Amino acid sequence: MKIKEKIKIDIVVSGTGATMIRGDTGGSIEGISTDTRTLSVGDFFIPIEGENFDGHDFIENAVRVGAGGFVYSRKHKGKIQKFLKKYENKKNFTGLVLETEDVLVFYQELARCSMIRFDPVVIAITGSVGKTTARDIIVSILSQDFDVVHTPKNHNTEIGVAAAMLNIGKNTDFFIAELGMRGKNQIGPLADICNASIGAITAIGNSHLEFFTDLKEIAMAKAEIAGIIYKNGGKLFLNADDRMTPYIKDNVRADIIEFGRNNRLDYNFIDLAPDEWGRYGFDFLKNEHKKTSVRLNLPGYHNIYNGCLAAGICDYLGVSPEKIKSGIESAAIEKYRMEIIDSGDITLINDCYNASPLSMRRAIDTLCLIGEKNNRRCVAILGDMLELGDRSEELHFDIGKYLIKKDIDVLIALGKLAKNIYRGFKDNRADPDDQQCYYFPEREGFRTSLKNIIKPRDIVLIKGSRANKMEEIISYI
Repeated sequence: MKIKEKIKIDIVVSGTGATMIRGDTGGSIEGISTDTRTLSVGDFFIPIEGENFDGHDFIENAVRVGAGGFVYSRKHKGKIQKFLKKYENKKNFTGLVLETEDVLVFYQELARCSMIRFDPVVIAITGSVGKTTARDIIVSILSQDFDVVHTPKNHNTEIGVAAAMLNIGKNTDFFIAELGMRGKNQIGPLADICNASIGAITAIGNSHLEFFTDLKEIAMAKAEIAGIIYKNGGKLFLNADDRMTPYIKDNVRADIIEFGRNNRLDYNFIDLAPDEWGRYGFDFLKNEHKKTSVRLNLPGYHNIYNGCLAAGICDYLGVSPEKIKSGIESAAIEKYRMEIIDSGDITLINDCYNASPLSMRRAIDTLCLIGEKNNRRCVAILGDMLELGDRSEELHFDIGKYLIKKDIDVLIALGKLAKNIYRGFKDNRADPDDQQCYYFPEREGFRTSLKNIIKPRDIVLIKGSRANKMEEIISYI
């Protein structure tokens, strides 16, 4: 990966605290790789360690394919010394070698060097749902007039954020970071690494319960973002209509700006009627003053909140109402998020990126809305929701009951955990003849049965956690 601006090696050493084993302090790093399969000649190799792999095992291969140098963790010193001795009489490797305590921390500090050097305004977004969509809308608005760098796709972890930061250059005005987590003490360090001065929490829902006991713990883990925002004298945007916002406000120190559906808030909206594909419009207001009217280009009432958040942040930054409107209406949203696909006689809603109880409900609401608007049958193909811990069975069962409440016509549950969605739906139907339900523990049998279940003109929602690869179902229909 070529980095935006080359980094002098003396800055790398001083900025990361690494020890130089060999190399020239007068040189520079111009490219970085964490994967030998995509390494370009001259790249500096960083051997990231994961749960099931250790990049140190690939250092020799990195050198063989042309790495210009590498860093290693001190605990591997003995192995690296043997390797270097093997190469000391060979002229084919004269690159930079650095020693550090922890390669991941080294990577993050290397990225921080770019942040400190170029000092863009940093906007960091976290939350249980809506992070990527809000990020994409903000990027669309700001990119009209500014040089914007952002975390791509779902690269919202320590590695992904650091990699994106290395694309910051001298002309970068804004860095937009999506911050993800699986447990405590992750959002705070991520916000600190990128030195966020504007932050946002989109909404709080039951996700990652395998690592938390309740919503309050999830809320406070997300609210770790407030620490660096306060330190930098910035603003924290909170969704006033989210039930955990009062709790967050009582437990953090930050200058807060609220957004939502109430004209007494700093930024608020009046929703306008959706079109036949569930795409809402809204009037965007600052307090009681209307700034602009917007028509979203993706379905779902919940996306008004993402649009209002993006509009609020950009208005705070001084962007004109005209630019806010055009940026929202032309925003290109990441794949697998409420993507409407016209597949002949059938319309698909592809929301396969991930799944939690809150995002499931929002997707089901949108399915119901589009079905009603078009007077067509609603089919929900739902997979497992992962990382829900001891409450997994209960939360899946509740989704089944929610489908009945929303009067969904057909449920197709796929996966071991999704059996509880099927049970919640099947066991609570008032009239079994009106609502059909099917369960498949795995893909075998599902594919052939699908063609007999789905009918022409159906609206079909496909939703499940990313590990389920639910998007593959599209090719079956």
